[in-house]
This record gives sequence, structure tokens and C-alpha cells, in this order.
Amino acid sequence: MRIRNILSLLLLILMTSCIDMLDQLSYQKKEIVMKSNWIIVIIIMSLLQSCNSQKTDKVIDRLDDVDFSELKGLFIHFRSKGHSRNSNIYFITTNKTNCSPYAVEVDKSKIDELKIKNDLVLKTCDKEYLDKETIKIAIEKYLELNICLIQVDSFGNVFINPSKQEFPTLLKMSSSTPPKNINQFELYKGSWYIRK
Repeated sequence: MRIRNILSLLLLILMTSCIDMLDQLSYQKKEIVMKSNWIIVIIIMSLLQSCNSQKTDKVIDRLDDVDFSELKGLFIHFRSKGHSRNSNIYFITTNKTNCSPYAVEVDKSKIDELKIKNDLVLKTCDKEYLDKETIKIAIEKYLELNICLIQVDSFGNVFINPSKQEFPTLLKMSSSTPPKNINQFELYKGSWYIRK
């Protein structure tokens, strides 16, 4: 991440200094400066893309042999920092419900003391759809993965966003049935796909 920030800053400095310089140059010299700057921009963009590929490879290598069966049918993602110093709040729901998610506050070092808030669930569904033990097991597994968002469908297809609360950027396709939205992803390597 640090290298990426440095490269982005260099790109910004280059473009700013280029604009200042262009005002003082003749037309012919402007063309030469612009061409060389485009080459530098392309090189920096290639380096940024390389950083993304390396990060993706690290995530895939880390998660490739993980058994996701404990998360089958569930969707979990980081929501925000918690109310106490070391806790975070996560949302957990199933793939087959129109009910609101459970809000779970947990400190990784005190997993047995997790706090489950079901008031949104009860407002939208009038009944609970996950029990405390299922939530605890799923949150424990999720925390082991060290990712931001995960969804595992009923066929075992795994959708992941390792670092953001946005659409999944990675898909590990199960051998049984491809997901309905497979056309939004392209093969990266093995059974892993990346969002187009």
C-alpha cells in the first residue's frame, strides 16, 4: 500500500510540474515533453497494476486451501469499529432472506463475549433466522480469514472482497455449480476469478 501511495504521489507531482513547464515552452518542445511524460505515466500505471496483482496473488495463496463450508449460505462483512477499544461490528445474514442482518460486535481476543443485536431482524421479519451458536462459529471462521467481506452460496461458490465494504472482487468457483453472475468475473488462475 505504501509503494502505491508513493507512485500515485509521483504521478501527481509529474503532472503538476508538466503543466507549469508547458506554459514556458515552444510547440515543438511541448510535444517532446508530453510524449516523455506519457511514457512515464504508462510506466507508473504498470507498476500500480503490478502492485494490485501481487496483492491479489497473496490473498489467493492464503485462502486457496481454506474450507469455507462453515460459511455456506452466509454473507458476512465488516461494518465499523465497535463501541469498545478493540472491538469491531460485523453484519451477518443468509443468502436466502429478505430480513435485515444481525449486527455482531466482537473483540477478536474475547470471541466468547460477542454481542449480537437482533433488533433490525425482529423489525423486518418478526422472528430470528440464525441462532447464537451458528453466528459465533461463522464469525470465528470469518475472523480467521482476515478479510472485509465474504459470501458463500449454497453451492460453495465463495465471493470475497479482501479489503473493502464493496462488491466482491474475487470469486472462488466451486466444482459443482457456477454462480449465476459468473459473467461478471474472468478467470484469474485455478478456480479463482476476478471481477471484470
